[in-house]
Parts: sequence; C-alpha cells; structure tokens
Amino acid sequence: MLVWFGLAAVGAGGGPAGYEGLPVRRISFHPVEQPYPKQQLLRMLPLQVGEPLRAVAVRAAIERLYATGRFADIVVEAEAAGDGVALLFKTRPSYFVGRVTVQGVPEPPGAVALAAATRLDLGSPFDEADLATAIENLRQSLQSHGFFQARIQPQLTHHPESQQVDITFYVDCDRRARYDWPSVSGTPERSPKDILKATGWKGWFRWKPVTESRTQEGLERLRRFYQREDRLAARVRLEAMQYLPGQGRAKAELNISAGPKIRLQIEGAKLSRSKLRQLVPVYQEGAVDRDLLLEGARELTEYFQGQGYFHARVELETSHDAQGEKIVFKVNRGTREKLVEVRIAGNRYFDTATLRERMAVRPASFPQLRHGHYSEQLLESDLEAIRALYRANGFRDVQVRSRVEHNYRGKPQQMGVIIEIEEGPQWRVASLRLEGVSAEHQTALRQLLQSTEGQPFSETNVAIDRENVLDYYNNRGYWEASFQWSFDSADKPHQVNLRYSVREARQQFVRDVLLSGLRTTAASLVRRRILLEPGEPLSRAALLETQRNLYNLQVFARVSAALQNPTGQENEKYVLLDFDESRRYSVAGGFGAQIEKIGGDELSFEAPAGKPGFSPRVSFDVGRSNLWGLAHTLSLRSRLSDVQKRGLISYEAAQFRGRPDLNLLFTAMYEASRDVRTFSARRQEGSVQLGQRLSPANTVLYRFTYRRVTVDPETLKISPLLIPLYSQPVRLGILAGNLVQDRRDDPTNARRGFYNTLDLGWASKGFGSQADFTRLLLQNATYHAFGFGDRYVVARSLNFGWLYNLRRDAEIPLPERFFAGGAESHRGFPQNQAGPRDLTTGFPLGGRALLLHRLELRFPLIGENLGGVLFQDAGNLYSSLNALSLRVRQRDPADFDYMVHAVGLGFRYRTPIGPVRLDLAYTINPPGFVGFKGTREELLYGGGVRTFQRIGHFQFHFSLGQAF
Repeated sequence: MLVWFGLAAVGAGGGPAGYEGLPVRRISFHPVEQPYPKQQLLRMLPLQVGEPLRAVAVRAAIERLYATGRFADIVVEAEAAGDGVALLFKTRPSYFVGRVTVQGVPEPPGAVALAAATRLDLGSPFDEADLATAIENLRQSLQSHGFFQARIQPQLTHHPESQQVDITFYVDCDRRARYDWPSVSGTPERSPKDILKATGWKGWFRWKPVTESRTQEGLERLRRFYQREDRLAARVRLEAMQYLPGQGRAKAELNISAGPKIRLQIEGAKLSRSKLRQLVPVYQEGAVDRDLLLEGARELTEYFQGQGYFHARVELETSHDAQGEKIVFKVNRGTREKLVEVRIAGNRYFDTATLRERMAVRPASFPQLRHGHYSEQLLESDLEAIRALYRANGFRDVQVRSRVEHNYRGKPQQMGVIIEIEEGPQWRVASLRLEGVSAEHQTALRQLLQSTEGQPFSETNVAIDRENVLDYYNNRGYWEASFQWSFDSADKPHQVNLRYSVREARQQFVRDVLLSGLRTTAASLVRRRILLEPGEPLSRAALLETQRNLYNLQVFARVSAALQNPTGQENEKYVLLDFDESRRYSVAGGFGAQIEKIGGDELSFEAPAGKPGFSPRVSFDVGRSNLWGLAHTLSLRSRLSDVQKRGLISYEAAQFRGRPDLNLLFTAMYEASRDVRTFSARRQEGSVQLGQRLSPANTVLYRFTYRRVTVDPETLKISPLLIPLYSQPVRLGILAGNLVQDRRDDPTNARRGFYNTLDLGWASKGFGSQADFTRLLLQNATYHAFGFGDRYVVARSLNFGWLYNLRRDAEIPLPERFFAGGAESHRGFPQNQAGPRDLTTGFPLGGRALLLHRLELRFPLIGENLGGVLFQDAGNLYSSLNALSLRVRQRDPADFDYMVHAVGLGFRYRTPIGPVRLDLAYTINPPGFVGFKGTREELLYGGGVRTFQRIGHFQFHFSLGQAF
C-alpha cells in the first residue's frame, strides 16, 4: 500500500517548509463518511487545533490511523488558513472479508467446502490481489472433484457502512469427469489391469465419477494391495490428474515404487494376520525402518503381557532369501500367570480408592479379566499418573516405585504388584503477589486462584490459575492480556513465594454484531440469542455461548464467528456471524423386526399368553424444518408392522416465544394396533404440549390430549357379557402434567445418577370426555457404579401406577388401563400379559394399579463392548389399589392380585445408539388361568372347551437399549 504525506502551499507564503510551526486552525477529512465519527478521529490524532504544526506529529497521526487497520491509503494536504494552516486528511478505507459463497457446483464437494478452499477468512483484511490466489485454490479443489473446465467469475459486493465485502464465485462447470485408465510410471511390478482393479475407480459397466475422496480412497486401496503382497515399503504417489477433453475423462498419473518383498512373520506364538497388522505400525505408516519395527516389537510385548504372559519378550531377526527380505518377531512368552493383587503402600494423603481410579493395571476378575490387565508399559504409565497426582497437590519430591513379585505368596503362576509411595513433604504457598492487576480486578481475580497463601504449590495449580486469569480478562474484553509467573524459596522450609505478573493491555468493546448468510431464518430469531450488545466488553465466553445458542436452534449447518479487522489497533470491534442454513427437508426410513411372544391369530382364542412370533417393521419419516424462518418443524412419522400401524403429524415450536426453556408441540395421530392380544383398537388423537426446562436436570411438561378410541368388537376376546361395554367408541379429554428429573451420566447406558418421573392426568367431562378418571404414574430409578474401575453397576427401578375411576356407573375404557409385561417392563411376562385376565377366555384385561420393582447387576463380559446382566423383576398389575399385595402365591385361577417374581441373565452389546439387549428370564411363580378353546360362535352360545393354562416359566426378550 502507498501511504504518503504531502504539504502543499496555497497562495503566497512560500513552500511547504513555510507551514512548519504555524498554528493548526482546522482539521478535516475527505470523504465525509469515515470509519469513525469525526470527534473520535480527532481524539486519535497526536496533533490538535491551535497547536503548532510539526511534520513529526503529522507522520505520527498517519501511523496512528493506519494502525487501526481501517485505512488503505492516507494523504494529508495543508493549505493556508488565516494566520495558520488547515489540514485535510484524504483517506481510502480498507475492506474486510465478509461472506464467501460458491454457486453453480453440484455436490460433492458442496458449497461450504468450496468456500473454505478459497482460504478467504471471515473478517480478515481483503485485497483484490488475493482474488487470483482464491480463484486458483478454488480451481484446484474443483479439479480434484472432476470439474476440469470450470469457469469462475467472482463478484464483489461492498458494504461501505461496515467496510465489509461479500464475495460470490459463480462457477460454470461442465459435467463431472470420469476416471480413465491410469498412467503408471516407476516400478509397479504389477499389470495396469491389476492396479486399476485395486483402485476401484471402474464400476461394473462404466468408469466412476471423479471425486477427491474417491481418488484418495483408491490410492489407499492400492497401498493396501501392495501390502497384501508383502511389499511393505511400496510407494504410491499421484503426480497429476490429466484431463482428456474430448472424452470427458481424467487420467491419473501414478508413480509407483513397489519395492522389495518384505515378509513379516511371528515365531513362538500364534497371532492372526489381522492382529499383526494392527500391532505393527509399518502397515499404517507405509514404511519399513528400524524404529517402526522396534515399536512393533514393543506393541507385541505389551499385547502378550496383557494376555497374561507377563514375562513375554519379543526380539527382531532380519534375514534375506530368494523371496526377499524376511523380518521375524521372535516371541518368548514365558509362563502364563495371573495377576491376583495390586497393592498400594505408603499413601497417606490420598486414599487407595482415589489412586486406583487413575490406574489401568487391574487384578484378575471373572469373567472379563481372567489373567488381569498388566504390561510393563501400563505399569509405568500408572506410576507416572500417581506421581502427577501427588505433584499437582504440592508433593514435589514424591517417589513412586513398583515391585513385581512372581510366585506371589508362594503360589506358582500367580503374580502381585506392589506400588510403594514415599510422599515426602508437601510444598505450600507462603505468599502470593499479584502484579499488573488494576484495583478493580484484584478481589475478583483472587477468588479464582488455586495457589493462594497456605495452599499446596504445584505447576499444575499455576497452570489452572493462568487459564482462570486469562479467561477472566478475555471475558471482559482484554483479549491481548498475558500472564507470567515465577517463584522463590520462602523463609520456612518447603514453602515458596509466588509472583503472578499480568499485562492487561487494552480493553476491547463490541461495536456491532453483523449477520450474513440468513436466507430463510428470521434475523429477529437470531438476534434474540446473541449475548453481545454494542458498547459492551467483547467477551470470548459470550461469543462461544452465542454460537452454542444458535446451533441449539437446529436450523444451521454452520455458524462461523469472527472479529472483523482482528489485528487492527482499535478499541471497538465488529463481531461477524456468518451462517450456512441446514437443509429444510429431511427424509428417513428404516426397517426392523420385533421378536417376542406376540404371535397368534387376531381372531383366534388360542394362546392367550401369545406364541413366539416375528413381526417385521417398516418406518418412514419426512420433515420440514425452519418453517416461517422461526425454527419451527413440521414432520410426519409413520410405522407399519403386523401389530401396529401408526401415522403421526407434529408441529414443534422450539424455544417458544424466544425462550430457550420453552417448547411447544402440536400432534395429530392415527393408530391401529393389536399389541394387546385381547383386542384391536383404532385411535385418533390430537394433543398440545408445552415443555419447560426448569434446569439442566428438571423438565416439566403440560399437556392436553383429546382422542377417540374404538375397539373392534370382532377382536374382543372376553366374556360375551362384557363385549357391549368395552366395544363402545370413547371420547377422552385428558389434562396432564409430567415432571422429569434426569441426573444420569449417560441416558442410553447410565452408570451413575438417578431418573425420576411423575405423570399425573385427569380425564373429565369438563374437557369433553366420556369417561372420568385420574391417572398417576411414578418412576424412580437409581444407578450406582462400584468395583475396581467402577466396572460394575447396580441399577434399580421402582414403578407405581394408579387409575382412579371418578364415576361408579361407568368403567375405565379398556385401552386406557395399565398393560405391562415384556422387555420394557416385567420380563417375567410376554408383552402386555401381566395383571388381571378375563375369567372366560383368559386374555389380559389390564389393571388399575401397578407396582413393579426391577433390580440389575451389570458387569463386563468380554472386551469393552460385551457385557452381562443379572436381573430380578418383581411386581404385577392389580385390579385396584386396594387389591395391591406383596403376596407371592396365587390363590386360585381367578386370582391375579399377587406379586410375580422373575430372575434372569441378560447380554448387552454396546453400539453408538445404545446397547443391543437380549434378556433370558425365568418366572418363579407365573400365574395360571382358565382359557377357552373354540370359535367365537361357540363362545357366544356356551360351547367350546375351558382349559387350564399358565404363563410359561421361560421368557426371552430382544430389544435395543437398557431395560431402564
């Protein structure tokens, strides 16, 4: 940039030198619109009206203005003004990168990735000379994705009021090129056909389109191809992609050095080829050198020691033969032992449990660690972790040693590890001196510090203090603050005098918040979630929290935050927020199956307790997000299976009325189900729900539901005398409220915490209901981890429910009763088979009271993913609250008001969406009942056969997620 200073004389009075020393009568700026108000500009200048003109002061003024970063050119002209001189500052403003977009290119790579490829950073100074580099970067990215003849036209949109320039690259590109036969140079040692097949660039019928990820994947596949042929030192390099214009093809120019065959073998132990590849890093690095081979030997040693061969040693042996180089890992496993004890001695400041939490070495335990978890490297890591803990608490001279004892306590093939700790003296802070901290910050800063007088002294605590101090200043606009520290010995032994030196630097404030990239989303919706206001200190924490708030709207794929003119020396900064909105339409589908005792014909009276069945399930969902630009969502969800057909339309107003703690939901649903064997029902339902988050752990739901439930009389498998009563369509208006208290560490697989729910509902004529009753459901679940490394979890859940009929002349509709049994409730029953039954047919009728207690011991089985569960479920559905009983014996086949107990074993396989669950239950005291064998006509006219049946002792349940 050219910045120059001129003194031009106007009228008589000689040359520029004649103005030196004359009083300044006027200072003005051209153009009138400047980056700062005139009074602020004048305050910046080191020369003022009335002062004598000095050339050095003018140069300082130019440097001061230029240091702000807001000016590209500055020219100062002088002219006579009465007995003095008038100065005119002629400026040209700088511009800064605003929103960068790329249009006209199909995915991949996508507009966001292409905009990033230009390397034009949001808020950074912009120079039109940078466009050529940006275009070249963009062109290279396009070519890597198969667009070799793209024409790129940039368009600049200047915003003088904010000195922002938005840059749009319009791309006119032909069809994406497809791969062609690669050109191979070097020493490939394999035919072009083999090389092409290894890359996977050609499909069955035609060449695949060029993309960057496919190209890189092809190169990696080619490297693995050579590795499988023992060419471990093979080099594969893409020299260029040559475009063939007439064919629309791209020819990859590959330089391949196959290298010699290098066979890696293992002697003295059996190890799968895949495991050897995993442990020896030459496969990952694509190179063979002694350092990588020695690292592989160490990994193999650790692996075998981890398998219980604690004396294992691995040595390298290299040889050459006619087939090439041969590298052998010679394994001497030694005797397999069991680590029976890990003992810690000498610790006084920390209890043993605290130290064990930081250790990876573990004694043997069944069934997961049959020999223990041990290796020399693991042990050394544990010793260092214990040292670090002590040093962090002031024990600077701590000594931690280990002793390994074989034939532990005289028992062969057993081993013990003893960790001996010499804590030494604890160093403390005698005094703390804060330097460079202004008086207004002294009190607040001292409350944040760990290393105050009398506290343990350690570099760890000092590092925490440094982070706290810098965070404190950053959140108050002091982004250039720095922190230094030092210490010296105090008069008393094992104490130090600590000194913190802080340089606060200048405080920066928010000039304004500029938004870009909003196409559908309302700006008012965004601004209500911005925690930065003009004139306030520029807080880093508030900026990060603003980004979090905006992402929580779930309508943005990317929210970029930056400061405009980041290196400029100015006290007020523009904060830039640039958005890329998410796709507004989403479509999802899936299929699965329900495997449980759900079988049996819809109209058959056989098997009231169900038969083992298989029910395929298909789901289809479509959604439209960010409706009206207000982050509202309209969605359709559907499910189709043999036992349930459901369609649900919902409208969700997230963060209702701009409050992040409120969520409004409207739902309309139609469902036809026969998940209860007793009947098939159709339900039409509409509901409105307001959710309020009181705290991170506590949520309240206020809900009103209006539904019409129809039971198909042809499917009712109950006494003919009850069919007219229970087959009538029923309208229900229910006002309900839920309280949810969730303090679990992981909702999908909790190990600690608790989960409480309260669900209270009231159906009343006042709400248009044909039935009057109240509904209460309570759940309390707790989770406690214990054992070495908290590998075991005791989980328990207590459920209580009560339906109270407010009208004596009417029954609670059958579909509104409690139904229980199955994977999600009492595992001693098939699905929805608990509680009272029809005394004529034996089919379940549901209950008015629920009491269920479930207890689980969760433990590891094999590796980190497969676990086991021992469980006990006790409870039942009861005909009324007064009938609730802890009795464990059934009095007669008409008595179902007793507590059913079941025990069992379960298996859990951990997945990213929760554990896959298989539970095998044994019911100790299953209920017996009188069933019916015959047709519906025989039931109506008194025919058929009454049979005594019983819920089976053995039940199985397969599902996803923990039981509770």
